[in-house]
Amino acid sequence: MLSGAFLRRLDALRLSMRSPAQGGAGGLRRSRALGTSVEFSDFREYAPGDDLRRLDWNAYARFDRLFLKLFMEEQETQVNILADASASMREHGKWELARGLAELFAYLALRGGDRVAVYALGGETARAEGLSGRAGYMRAAEFLEGIRPAGEVRLCETLPRLPLRPGRGVSLLITDLMSPDGYENALRSLQYRKQETTLLHVLSPWEMQPELDGMVRLIDSETGEERELLIGGSMLESYRRALDGLLRGAEKFCCGREIPYLRLLSDMDVESEALRALARAGMIG
Repeated sequence: MLSGAFLRRLDALRLSMRSPAQGGAGGLRRSRALGTSVEFSDFREYAPGDDLRRLDWNAYARFDRLFLKLFMEEQETQVNILADASASMREHGKWELARGLAELFAYLALRGGDRVAVYALGGETARAEGLSGRAGYMRAAEFLEGIRPAGEVRLCETLPRLPLRPGRGVSLLITDLMSPDGYENALRSLQYRKQETTLLHVLSPWEMQPELDGMVRLIDSETGEERELLIGGSMLESYRRALDGLLRGAEKFCCGREIPYLRLLSDMDVESEALRALARAGMIG
């Protein structure tokens, strides 16, 4: 879980979004909806962490349940945090970084008045949804703390099936892109569902520069498949070319689809190096 001192630093920042909010009412972001902050729009049921000043006591007297008054100009965005929790993320500290990034984005979104859903994409997809207010951050952090990366994830098969909240939203995908069915159609599916999409590509320093030599036995962390290989200069060069193709391909694809892309190494500290990288990329500010 992120430290209290770091969370206080995050209070001065916000999650950057390219377009105004167009989700359900009740958040703190400006939207394109007509009206002013005093123009009544709707009710929604109270959730822990909501502003108590907006409680409608007349509705409570009638229904014996707490409801919040919502106004047209102040609307929330649905933020979906999609964290790859497959077995490959378990290696070399990648999940620790991914979990920290997911907590960071959840805190910023919730503090901004948005609704948040956190998905852990692994052998079995798990989720924590309907999160709101500062209390929602604790639920998100506890959910992520309980995840143990395992199994295989097929991004192009899994993402189109996620039960995302209908309408426009924001989806942040945190993954090492080691998906047997690729990633391009997965990202296309998010955009098709009106999601403002961002890709955080997490790799380890070892994956960037593997320290292997001679005869080795490699075991696929997700399938358990074993292969014995004689590692030498030519094979390492082939690996580097394949990795370079993956990295350049991801950058080119995301650029062509106007999807913000950021590559992060698993030895980065979330509260310093990763935070600076996110700020430089314009993803927070």
